[in-house]
Amino acid sequence: MDISIQETVVHFIHEGRIVGEYVLDDRFKPHFRSLKTPSGHETTLVSPGDHRHHKGLMYGLRCGDLNFWEETPGRQCGIQSILKTGPAPDRDGIQQDLLWRDDQGGLETYREQRQILARHDAAKSAIVYRWRTCRESLRDHTLVKSPWSLELPDGRKINYHGLGIRLPWMWRFPGGRFCGVEADGAPVDPLDACGTSGPSIGFWGQVDGQWERTVASVTIRQEAGQGFCWFVLKGDFPYLALGPSNAEGFAVKAGQLFRETYHVEVADRDPGLAES
Repeated sequence: MDISIQETVVHFIHEGRIVGEYVLDDRFKPHFRSLKTPSGHETTLVSPGDHRHHKGLMYGLRCGDLNFWEETPGRQCGIQSILKTGPAPDRDGIQQDLLWRDDQGGLETYREQRQILARHDAAKSAIVYRWRTCRESLRDHTLVKSPWSLELPDGRKINYHGLGIRLPWMWRFPGGRFCGVEADGAPVDPLDACGTSGPSIGFWGQVDGQWERTVASVTIRQEAGQGFCWFVLKGDFPYLALGPSNAEGFAVKAGQLFRETYHVEVADRDPGLAES
């Protein structure tokens, strides 16, 4: 994997093709605006009309007094300010220093060290990214769930913060003919997957604009023992997320450390493996 760090974007390049574009100059947060399969099929959607703050693959949280998810300047708006971006030592990726603060320059909340590595997995026909973060809390605060959290039939409300990805529109189609959801590799109803804390959840679907049955997939795996709660939505729009505050909000103390690791597989999928 070749890495090209430019002023506004980082390109992840496989066999001469840009397969990942990580944005550095966004006003609110760095994010992947493009994640392509090895053969070049796009799997993300950025700033759609229904949710302008959905930006491909991104990471955000919400505090009681500062919002790092929705992006409304002047209204308790948080930003992830990039202090430094450089190549990861001896690896195929980047590392960053970030400062989480409000958009007016105050309320410094987290100092983060983020590392994103990428590799090609030929056996899975996938580009695999490892997103690893260590955040130190700079003040006492509370992580809260969104008021629009999804209520499950059992009464639990599942939040959608943490690492989240907005997926292609076509992947919201009902049934399993054109797209589907898998938990640890097995087909699962999206509503049944939401609120679980297993190792992995994946979406697969036909590629928008393709007449032939071209299929791609995105699977997120969390590090063993992490145990975060999954948010899975396929009806209104296709979205997948997991993070530390998706099951419950909680108080955070100054100096508290959060170490998290996620693996994101972006793959070309054999159409014969899709449900019919």
